[in-house]
Amino acid sequence: MMQPKQYLPLQNVALPFVAMAAATAFLYFASPIVIPLIIAASLAYVLSPAISLLTRMKIPHALAVILVLIISFFVIGVIGYFLFGQVNSLVQELPSYWNTIVGYSAGLLDKYKEFLPQAQDLDWSSFQLKDFSGVTKYLFRGISSTLSFLFSLLLVLFLTFFILNDQGLLKEKLIRAFSKSKEETGTEILEEINQQIRGFLLVKFGTSSALAVIFTLGLLIIGVNYAYIWGPLAGILNLIPYVGPIIGAVPPLIMAAVQFKALMPVIWVLILFLVFQNLEGNVVTPKLMGDKLNLSPLAVLVSVMFWTWLWGAIGIILAIPITASVKVICDRVEALQPIGILLGGKGD
Repeated sequence: MMQPKQYLPLQNVALPFVAMAAATAFLYFASPIVIPLIIAASLAYVLSPAISLLTRMKIPHALAVILVLIISFFVIGVIGYFLFGQVNSLVQELPSYWNTIVGYSAGLLDKYKEFLPQAQDLDWSSFQLKDFSGVTKYLFRGISSTLSFLFSLLLVLFLTFFILNDQGLLKEKLIRAFSKSKEETGTEILEEINQQIRGFLLVKFGTSSALAVIFTLGLLIIGVNYAYIWGPLAGILNLIPYVGPIIGAVPPLIMAAVQFKALMPVIWVLILFLVFQNLEGNVVTPKLMGDKLNLSPLAVLVSVMFWTWLWGAIGIILAIPITASVKVICDRVEALQPIGILLGGKGD
């Protein structure tokens, strides 16, 4: 006898997608508030070990928070000021490097013109550049004013201070926000989110900072110009899963080729990036992270695309910790468990 077909209730299918759509709309329209808050929370995770160290040295908690924030933002300010000078110098030199690439391409095509007869009609002088002023205006058009940038920086600073200063109280309030019958579940959720985010941010921040230093020193030894830009840029791009390390290696490779006009420096730069990026990606980070982030590779890629579309550059950097937190919550909320299963790795 034929068994009757089984049907899923509509609410079991629709509810997770409705919740996801509502959350997306909220995060999009509330981004001016949510983004500084998430940046501040991320900084708090990174800086909290230093504050814990100072408090163990009998320094009052509030004073430890102030000291760590002052030192951190001073270091960031000094590095930013130095990098701004380097970038400004690079922008002035870019037309020269660009015109060298154009001249080399023209010579290469002229050498093999019998294979590419259509390239003979190209007017290479039209590709020459005198300055990059238009490009710089385009790159910085998203920054409305220096005043707006400073306001955002101060907002992040104050939010970070209050999160760090009241972190114990905030945790207690979040747990108490659940009903008493669910208080234990709320504690478990917060502990799991805290463990995953702290582990990811500390490991990625540490490894990316180490790679930035290694790449900068390596490029300086090879003699590549503007190593102080390419090294930190590669370290930051390393935060982007899969494609970030590849993109970070491209500018110094092009610079080495244009600067030296020889193959060996390019090979040395390629070896530098291949060795240390593979060491970090396949040995160091997996050993430090273990199986803390149980996310599938597809979920990671889709989440990076989603958060980049939603929040731009900051979404790329924060995509994985946010997605890991969402997965923990979805695993603990019955109606959202389908989303948690879709995000999960092999262990789910």
